[in-house]
Amino acid sequence: MSNQPLESSPGRPRWAAKNAEEMASSAPGGAAGKKQPWKRYGDIMQDSIEYLRRRASGQLKSLRTQWPTFNSIGLNGIEWQSLYVIAARPGVGKTLIAASLTRNLQTINHDQDFAVLHFQFEMLGRNMAVREFSAAANLNIRYMQSAQDDGLPPLKPEDLQKIVDYASHQHSRQEYIVDKAMNVKQMEDVIVSFQREVNKPVVITLDHTLLVRQNASETSKQQTLQNLATMMTEMKNRLPVTFIVLTQLNREIDDAERQRPGQLSNYPTEADVFGSDYLLQCADVMIAYNRPAKYNISLYGPHRYEINDKYLLAMHVIKNRFGEPSIQWYRAQYETMSVVEAPIPKMIPKK
Repeated sequence: MSNQPLESSPGRPRWAAKNAEEMASSAPGGAAGKKQPWKRYGDIMQDSIEYLRRRASGQLKSLRTQWPTFNSIGLNGIEWQSLYVIAARPGVGKTLIAASLTRNLQTINHDQDFAVLHFQFEMLGRNMAVREFSAAANLNIRYMQSAQDDGLPPLKPEDLQKIVDYASHQHSRQEYIVDKAMNVKQMEDVIVSFQREVNKPVVITLDHTLLVRQNASETSKQQTLQNLATMMTEMKNRLPVTFIVLTQLNREIDDAERQRPGQLSNYPTEADVFGSDYLLQCADVMIAYNRPAKYNISLYGPHRYEINDKYLLAMHVIKNRFGEPSIQWYRAQYETMSVVEAPIPKMIPKK
């Protein structure tokens, strides 16, 4: 696979564009024009110093999100050439979280030139757009679709016009969707050709891992997931791309024993993430979302967080190559398809 020159890409340091021939020419036994699999460690150290210089000067930046607490996971934002894995049970809002996260990336980071590519295998691209309209116009999503239940009227012309006006201002946004399910090799080909076409860094989302198709040589979903994790690791090491990947939590977290209030077992762990053996090794950040009220947990975990909001989300940072594991709190606003930061719930001490 090949790629366009990356010297001017804001998400990729200039030094990272050195090709294998340049590195090989300085290696023992290396010859100019002949590729070698090794690199001199001293050259890597100089590359790392250049990376630090570019970070210090502001030439190389992270991608900030609208959530300051989420930015604290990385280096004040999402890191380029990294893999973020987000896991949750159905009904918690994985797709909503990822859409909320990526929706404003280009506006917030207007000083960086990049594109967003969604592998959206779970829903139609149209449904993804309707959810964004709901958040942007602050309109109930069922009202927008004229469900006419709960006493809601059909969508009014003036509200439809708000949506039309919003969409007209988003047409040039560098955001794209693939909504046809693919296997790992097909996804890899799309990523390489897309990045070559736009010739800029790309944020890539996948919703979700279980919907990636098996190819003829794969005999199980686990093998497909292993190939997917390997492919994403290779892509982020070679190209200026960052992955935000959605996956499932296993059913074990639904067990009644794990819903007893105030227990450590309330918290999801890496073992609860489907295919964690592969994803955990490759992920730079692994996150598991839980909605305690879904299980009627009034005191959540050994910290005994008081849960009195049915839309409160506990975000568990299980793995973090950029910092420490942590718990963050958000609130899902399902009616208007958005997610906002929430205060840390009160902790109730044991009597």
